[in-house]
Amino acid sequence: MRGRDNTSGPDNTSAAEKEQRPGINQEKGSDGVKGSRRLGSALVLGGGMAGLLAAAALIEYVDTITLVERDRLPDGPEVRKGVPQGRHLHGLQSSGVQTIDTLLPGTQESLFAAGAHRIYMPTHALFYGPHGWMRQYPGEHFTLGVSRPLAEHIVRRALLGHAHVRILEGAEATGLIGDARRVSGAQIRHRGTGERENVDADLVIDATGRGSKAPQWLTELGLPEVPTTVVDAGLAYASRVIRPPDEATGRRFPLIALQSDPRSGGPARVGGLMFIEDGTWMVTLAGTKGVHPPLDEEGFLRYAQALRHPLIGELISQSTPVSRISGFQSTANHRRHYDKLRTRPTGFLVFGDAATTFNPLYGQGVTAAALSAVALREEFARGPLDEEGYGRAQEAIIRATDIAWAMASNEDLRYPGTEGPAPSARRKLLQRCSDRLRITAACDPVASQALFKALTLTTPPREVFNARTLRALLRGPRHPAQYDLPPEHTGLPAPTVCPPRPSTAAEGGSAAPAPTTDPTYTDETHEGRTPMLESETEKKAVVAVLERLVAAWSEQDARALADVFTADATMIAFGYLRKGREEIATRMGEAFQGPYKGSRAVGDVVDVRLLGDSAAVAVVRGAVLAAGETEVTAENAIRSTWALVKQDAEWRVAAYHNSPVKEDMPV
Repeated sequence: MRGRDNTSGPDNTSAAEKEQRPGINQEKGSDGVKGSRRLGSALVLGGGMAGLLAAAALIEYVDTITLVERDRLPDGPEVRKGVPQGRHLHGLQSSGVQTIDTLLPGTQESLFAAGAHRIYMPTHALFYGPHGWMRQYPGEHFTLGVSRPLAEHIVRRALLGHAHVRILEGAEATGLIGDARRVSGAQIRHRGTGERENVDADLVIDATGRGSKAPQWLTELGLPEVPTTVVDAGLAYASRVIRPPDEATGRRFPLIALQSDPRSGGPARVGGLMFIEDGTWMVTLAGTKGVHPPLDEEGFLRYAQALRHPLIGELISQSTPVSRISGFQSTANHRRHYDKLRTRPTGFLVFGDAATTFNPLYGQGVTAAALSAVALREEFARGPLDEEGYGRAQEAIIRATDIAWAMASNEDLRYPGTEGPAPSARRKLLQRCSDRLRITAACDPVASQALFKALTLTTPPREVFNARTLRALLRGPRHPAQYDLPPEHTGLPAPTVCPPRPSTAAEGGSAAPAPTTDPTYTDETHEGRTPMLESETEKKAVVAVLERLVAAWSEQDARALADVFTADATMIAFGYLRKGREEIATRMGEAFQGPYKGSRAVGDVVDVRLLGDSAAVAVVRGAVLAAGETEVTAENAIRSTWALVKQDAEWRVAAYHNSPVKEDMPV
């Protein structure tokens, strides 16, 4: 075997070093364990982040660790063919950074020395969600501003600092050696020469990622098919590295996330921008089925400008491209349930994306792999892995990814056209809890802290939803939604706006509307508005009232819904007239127990007009989706008119009327 290491042979450890390493000179037993807890050799298939972290978990418990990697590895932090997602934005969360540092001490400082930096959330980040900009409360959790190639380079260098770890480059596994009871090695093919060899090992870990062949290999050994769950929203990425107009601007915007609204019933369009090493920004645009971001220069900019807020588009237009635009479409959530196999061989574990793959949009893959690595190390610390121990270790690896899997799959199941199991009652409850947490977190420091504990995988959900958090959620947002940028982030130079052009079939349908700075913009979507305009402030306050009503409907909270109305309001819904706030509350409460049980309201604001200082009219196009419905259709679409008045500095609905959507007047 030929590979990269810090030795002149497979194990160049000196006799003195071997005497200092506990158990290394003990005789090897029939189960491959040296002494009470050590293994003689391990093969880790895959040299990406998951493989590196799996190997790091074995350092104290295996005498010789060999990683098998398809690529020839670069000497520095470069994108490589085997990691196409390396060209896109990555989220390495604080819990992941700290966990990696426990596996490979000093890694965190090495990352900072190489140019990575902490971005505390939401303190230093700008998040634009369904309810406007999240307030930048002080936060203790962070994401790391760093590219995937640099993070992988630093971790690989730290791992190879251990003399008994080596990487076999330009090679791949083509199968396993053994039988249904025990795996004793792997079949290796050297890609450059085509040479094949069988390599024995006491432990084989598959960390080959999304393309893992482990299910096929196990079937060839006589084992049953591995149960699998797939949730695929059809997300596609387009990313590039850009250089800000100056370093001050780059540091002024270390992280921006423009999120979609899964309650809208439409496809998702999102954008993210992060300040990484070398004074550059990594920008990623993404969309689900039908709204994939283009890969050409003009289309990429236009897509960014047509997101729910134009900030990322404005920053792109002022920046200099550093890399080409790269696409990526392999984004399905994919879970192989190795933990559910009734029979499984000893000597074999599946790790990282080879076991559980997440939609990269949520930025939790590397952090989940780090948590799995710690779980694996803890199993080795308990004692030698016998038949029961291997089962326990595989379950621990997968269990460490449960929270990330639940978050990613639950969110993706909300978008139209997503392939996957029908949402269960439990999933729907989790989605509603998630909605309430996000709504409240935008304007409440307690809920904000809880949200980022969950997103960074720092705290299990049962601890996130403690008594303090639940009180905050019951109380709701402390302040109205904020659609204007914080003052310190305004005052950008005017962006470059591309002229409209027809869409192409490759872009999946109609072109996104070109952004506009006209405060009377009234396209059939609220997306594309420019909340930075001061003239729009009151309009945004009006929209916030409508969003409060939508949220109350989704919560099936009749009292909260009625509180949006004036005391003497009128409500005409589907031909039924209700007069006054109390009657609205009573009748809607009855409806939520009857025909509207489990339903939710969705919609886009088509127009908002101010009629003086204390009156406004809004037009909305949307629908009331019954339980189980996910899309706005020609049959359920409605238009509604809202008359609002400002009372005691607060907007309320004075009159509401809806009707079915009709496109043309009968002739």
